[in-house]
Amino acid sequence: MKRSKMLVVVVVLLLTAMVPLLASAGSLEQTGRIVLRGRGEYKNPLATAGIAKSTEQLETAKTVPGGDGQILPQNESEKLGLAPISPNGTLLKFKETFEGVFPSGWWIVDDLNGGTGGYVCWDDDDYKPKKGQWSAWAANGCADGLDPQYYYYRNDMASWTDYLFSTAGAKTGTVKFNYWNNSEYGYDYFYWCASVDYANWYCSYHTGSTNGKWKTGKINLKKVPGFGSMLGYSNVYVGFGFSSDGSIVSDGAFIDDVAFTVKK
Repeated sequence: MKRSKMLVVVVVLLLTAMVPLLASAGSLEQTGRIVLRGRGEYKNPLATAGIAKSTEQLETAKTVPGGDGQILPQNESEKLGLAPISPNGTLLKFKETFEGVFPSGWWIVDDLNGGTGGYVCWDDDDYKPKKGQWSAWAANGCADGLDPQYYYYRNDMASWTDYLFSTAGAKTGTVKFNYWNNSEYGYDYFYWCASVDYANWYCSYHTGSTNGKWKTGKINLKKVPGFGSMLGYSNVYVGFGFSSDGSIVSDGAFIDDVAFTVKK
């Protein structure tokens, strides 16, 4: 083999070997757990927990047009509602597919940092569904919500949504859902949480990229890490949040097919 041809072969082999490394370098991701205390206060919960930068609006942040604000439930009494016990032992069996009106029923949405970086929250959108035509995006709702077809999520976000239900009399309880995320690794976080007092939240998080794929998340209410069993409570809250810092934005987090199952 001539020297020139050998050089070409070596270069091709090197490039082939580097493909997985290059791919992984642009698709970092990490999951973990964290407990959020006093989540009801208006602040960026993950920033104050020490795993994201403190919220600060930078001059380089994108300025984008907003939309009309939503009229949302203002207190817990507007969210209360317990599913009746069915003959087959199922206390609650409900799947939020986002194909209908959202938020509705016992869902609420909110911006947890008081509108720093714009007043944005979760809402349904037809840009990236797992199944059907719709899913929920972390930056689509509230007064400054965006269209994911044309915009990335905003800087300094603290978007939130949660659902209230009961596990009284239950022996098992799970929440399963699908999620897709592409966020700034190590600084912007998608997280899912459970609480019984609306102040202390036991959460798992994902930062970085799911590499263009949908993943499955689950909360086992019988064994919530850091808390234990959340069965036997009249009020249980499951929430989804998205937190960003003051720079670098991308597609962000989508959720779909959030399934609640509680059995006695």
